[in-house]
Amino acid sequence: MKAARAYPITEHTTDLRVEHVDEPTPGDGEVLVQITAAGVTPLDHTVATGGMPSAGPLPLTLGCEGAGIVAVDPDGRWPAGTRVMFFAGSGGVTADGTMAEFAVIPAQNLAAIPASVSDEVAAAVPIAYLTAALALRTAGFAPGECVFSPGIGGSVGNATTQLARALGASAVASSAGSTAKAETVRAAPWAYGIEVVDLERSRLPDGLSDAFADGIDVAVDGVGGTLTAQIAEALATGGQIVLVGYSGGRVAHLPITDVIWRRATLHGFSLSAVTAAQSRVAWSTIIELLVGGRINPVIDSIYPLDAASEALRHLVEDRPIGKVVITDLSRTR
Repeated sequence: MKAARAYPITEHTTDLRVEHVDEPTPGDGEVLVQITAAGVTPLDHTVATGGMPSAGPLPLTLGCEGAGIVAVDPDGRWPAGTRVMFFAGSGGVTADGTMAEFAVIPAQNLAAIPASVSDEVAAAVPIAYLTAALALRTAGFAPGECVFSPGIGGSVGNATTQLARALGASAVASSAGSTAKAETVRAAPWAYGIEVVDLERSRLPDGLSDAFADGIDVAVDGVGGTLTAQIAEALATGGQIVLVGYSGGRVAHLPITDVIWRRATLHGFSLSAVTAAQSRVAWSTIIELLVGGRINPVIDSIYPLDAASEALRHLVEDRPIGKVVITDLSRTR
């Protein structure tokens, strides 16, 4: 089968090659899935550039999420032919991932794809929406609270704001790094009811509307870096920040006085540490909202497997609005 394999190279660049490898065999608790679509994430770039010390040695097949068709489930829980979407667990990090014609996926990470949802859309859901749902739960989010998640163009910021809006937040906001991107998002139908702070024109506390007059109750931060400090400044009393990523920088200098005076709480979150029971509850919420049209995963572009390197470059360098997806994997033979 064909797979997109990352090879060792210098930091900030990648050597991604599409080549033939052996088809994997499912082990205990795993399901063999024929991949029909794979989401591309910033984590793929981190692994490919050696930025994650805990990642497995390269070469490694990238891809941490996707959609496909069950080929073999040794335990018989998932019938062959079932359409599924999934977070790949260690796949794409310490084991071969989903940018391939077939992949082995932990059985507990699978969810059936509703008939009304395409494979491409399904592949854009798992990491972003599971992270959003579980991060909001970590913060004890309740309807009526004000939610902020930066990076509206990125998958987590986009998913969190849409999910919080659907779950009854009183105000929802995100941010964009440029005026052009902010204006594009504001004009998009899926962004109705979501504030977008233009960070090119104002810092976060000043860019929020009067709906956030008492501050941010829950922030799901997948950006990090200098923006985390701005979020801390804009928190409500008792506000919470759930740290889920660091696409904007791995070091944040927080205003300690703001954290103390606001009696704020910071949480670290990792999707890899989520239990099967927690995942099931999150999937149930996500699928209900997806089928009801109350959340709309945004796809920027779709690439064939042979163009996986360009897909990853586009995600990291062009910073599109929405997900980048690889599909037609079985047609690359």
